[in-house]
Amino acid sequence: MPRTPLYKAAETEMIRRIEAGDWPVGMRLGNEFQLAEEFGVSQGTMRRALMTLEAMGLLSRKPGRGTLVAAPAPVMTTGGGGAGGLVTPEGDAPQFEIHRAKALTRGADGDQAALFGSGRLSVSERVLKLGGVRAALDEIAVPEALAPALDEDAPVDLHDFLSAHGLSPVTLEDTLCASITTMGESVTLSCDRYTPLLVLTRVARGADGAVIGRQVLRVADPDLEYRPGG
Repeated sequence: MPRTPLYKAAETEMIRRIEAGDWPVGMRLGNEFQLAEEFGVSQGTMRRALMTLEAMGLLSRKPGRGTLVAAPAPVMTTGGGGAGGLVTPEGDAPQFEIHRAKALTRGADGDQAALFGSGRLSVSERVLKLGGVRAALDEIAVPEALAPALDEDAPVDLHDFLSAHGLSPVTLEDTLCASITTMGESVTLSCDRYTPLLVLTRVARGADGAVIGRQVLRVADPDLEYRPGG
């Protein structure tokens, strides 16, 4: 079994501490040398791990302030698809391929109920590939009253997905956070247990301000990052 890179092990443990509340929002971390010593890695390895968590929005690193645990901040965009989102190292939108998909209807769970209310939802659940490798888990939920059935082959971009179902999103609100794969997710994505995930939650609203769709995209590809619209 291949050995987990040291920087990846450090990333995973730091994310675990943030998720567990061991490192609460606002906590000031030690400097690179102190953290490298604590985690038993070189400063270069620790610097790489810190840069990754900063890109995920979990850490804030400012000259004179040090490294702080950051709170996920929503980014409001007002255009269509492409106003902001994931990009490759070359700055292009990733061309996801649908590996596996299923569409279903169900009642809203806790956080969905807070967003959509108590009505039933149409849900699309998909495993996405990038460059032939399983790279992300995608879940899109839409009120059943607006779309009784979802097309499993509709575009991954939420704006385009909703447009394909005759819906017209006016605003998109993105929230970023990070997580670690569960056992089931690691099996589905064919990756190591506790692989860091960049989680993009995108909420679309119609002209009246009502929520017409929500996407949760859980990305395991370490080369993708989020770029807000300008």
